[in-house]
Parts: sequence; structure tokens; C-alpha cells
Amino acid sequence: MKVTTIARNRRHSPNMTGNDTAILERVKSELVSMGAEVTAIEENEEIESDTDVVCHMTRTTATLGMLQRAEEKGVIVLNPTRAVNACSRKEFTTIFDRAGIPQPEFSIIEDKGLLEKLPYPAWIKNATGWSCHKDDVTFAKNALQAKECFTKMQERGEKSCIHSRHIAGDLIKFYGIGTEFIHCYYPDIDNGKFGLEKINGAPKHHPFDKDLLKETIRRAAKAIGTLIYGGDCIVEENGKVHIIDFNDFPSFSAIRDVAAKEIATLIMNCKRYERGR
Repeated sequence: MKVTTIARNRRHSPNMTGNDTAILERVKSELVSMGAEVTAIEENEEIESDTDVVCHMTRTTATLGMLQRAEEKGVIVLNPTRAVNACSRKEFTTIFDRAGIPQPEFSIIEDKGLLEKLPYPAWIKNATGWSCHKDDVTFAKNALQAKECFTKMQERGEKSCIHSRHIAGDLIKFYGIGTEFIHCYYPDIDNGKFGLEKINGAPKHHPFDKDLLKETIRRAAKAIGTLIYGGDCIVEENGKVHIIDFNDFPSFSAIRDVAAKEIATLIMNCKRYERGR
């Protein structure tokens, strides 16, 4: 099997460049040990015509366009381009809403004045793309802070934001690979990408149905179309779970070695997953 890998660029890897690079390098090593021929290319390079599978972390429009053309020629792309595009915040929030995936109440806002009519505290999030800037996701205690957040986003070219209700509870992160492997854990709140984990504070370890959480995560991944993914959820005191973020191909920094083996195995067996989609 011939596999091509494409790393994530620095813009889409804020404060995570080292971890994103490390997981892809580890996956490449595992693939080679399993007998694959692996070629690493940059985002501005073309995929070789005899490539069987592309394992990528890209989120840029031009490279996703190239990968889509490769898909049309029969190349297997992980994650599929349609799934990567569906992980844009406005897209996955809307998809989860249609699919009945539990998430906080939200509103998509284009008129800044509408923020005055919504409840607080809340999270103000950029609606398009992924978090590339520390102000793309901000905790707002009131409407004034929310409007200030949205103003900063507009100055960076954003036309809309998402107002998402703040939910008190335990933050749990999750990773998923394929249809069976799901790993959930309480994060270190002092070592987050932008420090936002501190808002909910140290976990109180509220009891919840772990099997139900994993099934919810599987449903979310299926709705998006991802096979390599991760995200965040909140567990309320009553055990109710809400997914608050969902990402294509995270860094897997908490379980890098295990994840690399799982991803490599997924790639080597991807014809089976392709048939089942």
C-alpha cells in the first residue's frame, strides 16, 4: 500500500504545532513497520498518481480541493474532505442539531445587537472554520463582553459568531479512531491550548453513563463522517452530557503511541471501512 501524508500548517495548529507534527510522524513510523510505502508532502505539492491512501491533517481550502479531486479518482482520503469541511464550527453545530446530538443551546449571530437579547454567561465562538486565534472562542459574562468579542472577530473578517450557552460541569476530552476506539479523559486544566479549560475548573467527577457517552460520540462522528477525530464535552452534575467541540484529526497528545498504532491499523484496513460507508 502506498500512503501519502500531509501535515497541518501552523495557522491551523495554534500552540499545537509540535504535537500535531509528532502524531503524524508516529503514524508514519507505524505504517512503515506494517509494510506501507509512505511519502510525506507539503500542502502545496501534488499527490503522486499511484497513491492508495492520503492521511492528512490539512484544513486549507486549496489542499482540500486537491484532495477532493483525488477522491474522485478513487484515492481514499482520511479524513474525507467532506468530513473536514463539516468540522467547521457552524457546520458541525448545525449537523448536530439536525441529528439530535446533545449540545448547548446556541444561536448563530450576524447582527451584534441580537447579543443583548440572549442569556449569559455564554461562549462566543467564531462561526466559520476552526479556532486559529485565542479570541476565536471567548467566555462572556454579559452582553457587553459578548459584543466586544464579536467586534474583535469582525475586525479579523468574521461575519458571524455563535452564542453558546455556558454549562457548568466537568470538562471531558475525547479521541476517536475508526468505529470502535474511543478514549475519554479529564484534561489538565493548566495546560490547555488557550487556557479556556480553567473556566469550568477542576473536575468534580460527576457520575455519568460512560457507555452512553461513547455511543453519543460515535453518533456525532457518523453524522460528521470522520474516522479520526476528537473533541470536548461537558458533564453536568445530573450526569447529562453535552458535546461542545468536535475536531478532525486532533494531536492525540495524551495517548500518542496508542493512537498512532490505531490510526496506522485503520489506514492499512481502510478498504474495509470504505466499503462500509
